[in-house]
Formats: sequence, structure tokens, C-alpha cells
Amino acid sequence: MSGRPSNRDERYDQVMQALVRCVARYGLDGASLSQIAKEAGLTRPLIRHHLGNRDELITTLQDYVLKCFSEQSDALVGVLPASGKSEHLIDLLFSDMNQTSPDMVLAFAALTARAVEDVSLRQACREALLSFETAIAAILRADFPKVDASKVNTTAHGIVALYFNATSLAPLEMPSVWKTQAEQAALALFNGLEHAS
Repeated sequence: MSGRPSNRDERYDQVMQALVRCVARYGLDGASLSQIAKEAGLTRPLIRHHLGNRDELITTLQDYVLKCFSEQSDALVGVLPASGKSEHLIDLLFSDMNQTSPDMVLAFAALTARAVEDVSLRQACREALLSFETAIAAILRADFPKVDASKVNTTAHGIVALYFNATSLAPLEMPSVWKTQAEQAALALFNGLEHAS
């Protein structure tokens, strides 16, 4: 007779999502184990079991957020069509179907704020962001192989900045035209590459 199936993975996801929501709302210093437990609908000792002490909580958050960020970046690139990837990329980044959680972006921002005093965290966050920007630049470069690399890299940087700005400010419930304008700005950068080729 076998035992009851483990719900460890399900509990871990529940705890991590609650942690991300609390950090997005209260920052790293303001997210307490009690708040996380309440958000997750679990007991404080169970939260402590999953997250450990304060330093472990930050390391766990870092690992989770950067892993999710990497997986979402890979998934985004993976769904692009064989040709004309750049224009589809912009559509996906700024569409309402984009699955990037504003809470996740705000948790990433909280980690980057903490990175001022933590060299390894700073390096990990920087690598994640630069990896995303490099992936965007590679897509643009494939569509515009004759355009100068510095122009492609500048365009990728602008698109990534617009994307993070629009996503991180989503909790403000900006007027829909605001997101449309961010997408139009990204398309203007993209169109600059078309004119340069």
C-alpha cells in the first residue's frame, strides 16, 4: 500500500506566489512571515519551513524570480514564428496575453534595490536582465542582419526598458492608451531598424 501523494511542489508554489505578492506590495523588508502565511492561507511555521530565515528567504526569492524570468523569456522566444520574429515579439510583449505578472516584475525590482548591498545578487539580477536583452537583440539581428550591431543593441535596450516600465506600472491601472503608447514607442524603435537596413 502506497502513502498519500506528496503535495510538496504544490505547497512550494503556493508559498512562493504568496512571497512574490507580499514583496511586490511591501518590499523585501516589509514582507513578514506572518503576511506571507496569511497570503498563502498557511501557517507561519509551514512558511518558515519552506522559506527559512530572512537571508534564506531572500535567496529563495532570488532563485524563484530569476528562474521564472528565465523560463518566461525562453517561452516568449519559443512561440515566435520562423520569420518576422521582431514584429511578433513586440506584439507579444505588449499584448494583454503576456503572462508576465506585475508582482513578479515588482519582486525583481525589490531584488535589484537590495542588490546595491549584495554583490552576488547584483550580478545574478544583471545577468538575467542582460540575457533577456541579448535574446531580444538576437531576434532583431536575425531580422535585420545588415544593420549596425550598436543600433540593434540600442533598439533592444529601448524595447526592454519600455516593456519593464509598462509591466511594472500595471498595478496603477493606467489608461489603456498608455500601454498602447508604450507599444507604439517600441514599434517606432523597430521601424528605425527597418529604415536603417
